[in-house]
Amino acid sequence: MKYLLFTLAFCTTIYAQTMSDSEHLDLHTESAKQTDKTQLHQMHKIDENKAMKIAQKQCKEDNIKLTLKHHKKYLYYLGTTTDCKVYINALNGKILTPEEIKKK
Repeated sequence: MKYLLFTLAFCTTIYAQTMSDSEHLDLHTESAKQTDKTQLHQMHKIDENKAMKIAQKQCKEDNIKLTLKHHKKYLYYLGTTTDCKVYINALNGKILTPEEIKKK
């Protein structure tokens, strides 16, 4: 029985493979973050032009910076100017409040 357990433990250590330090660091590089951003852009249904028009109507300004973000279950555009901040749901175009995003 001891021989069987020793053999089993030895075989699992031979076949078990762990990540090296460089492989682990690769998970946290810009390329990994870039793939997350491309996945986000594939999921949204409201394009940036529509979101920009909604943000311009809400803020009544033309110079708006849009950023596609996600928080828990929400995928949203964050439109910011010097005086205004607007959250636009990227799936249906609805205006969101910051409290609505934070509570879920």
